[in-house]
Amino acid sequence: MELEKISVDEHIQFSKENNQAEQFIQAGDLPSAAKLLVAIVEKDPKNWRAFNNMGIISWEKSAWEDAFTTFKHACEIKPDYSDALINLFDAALKMRRIEEALPIFKKSLEHDPINEEMKTIVESIESQGEDIYSSPRALQIGVHNPRIEEARALLEEGQLNSAMEKFIQINDEEGPSAEVFCGLGIISYYQQRYKDAFSLFYESIKLNPTSSDTFLNLIDAAKECDLSNEARKIYDFYCNELNHLKDIEEEFEEIAKSEKEGKKS
Repeated sequence: MELEKISVDEHIQFSKENNQAEQFIQAGDLPSAAKLLVAIVEKDPKNWRAFNNMGIISWEKSAWEDAFTTFKHACEIKPDYSDALINLFDAALKMRRIEEALPIFKKSLEHDPINEEMKTIVESIESQGEDIYSSPRALQIGVHNPRIEEARALLEEGQLNSAMEKFIQINDEEGPSAEVFCGLGIISYYQQRYKDAFSLFYESIKLNPTSSDTFLNLIDAAKECDLSNEARKIYDFYCNELNHLKDIEEEFEEIAKSEKEGKKS
């Protein structure tokens, strides 16, 4: 069905169905959302909002290639669609495909030359080159590495020794990375080697201080080996530069409070 043949009533209905799909996504009901969105694009193959929402589902499922392709398609249908453009930028960082996405970002500025966010993104890509994959945003998203994801899968399955061997192999062959140190830290924590875990989480933070989850892991290890003060110092050092870390400040205040109560008793 061509876009121009879609009636006003159908546009309204598709908008309602997209709203409902977005509610399903927020609630974590991805199958119900996908069912609605597939039905929309079957009737309206140029429904950019539906394709963007399908990309979000792929992102939530860690299907990075599908997410990149679907966000890209949404932007090709509607070049000035800000939501899809930002999602494509994140997916391009994840997949190390910024150069492929750059022409789409430039085209969006032809349609919407006052989009300051896209101007900044294009300028950042052109000025930073490959260094953009080390930017705070890229570090927070995490670059896709199939070998690391395989190691994480082993870890989630409880195969600690196999996961550890995999992480160490990646470290030896590809060099140090925040993801590897964090994975090894989690393994050490499960093995009750809490000081080792603390040290590994700290090494991970040095390489990627944007990860709130790693700071929370650091707290858990610190509690078990009497290093809460050190954990707080590390947090304070990075929190001064990374405002989003303030969202977990309560966790660090809680361990400080627990320590004070312990000293009183």
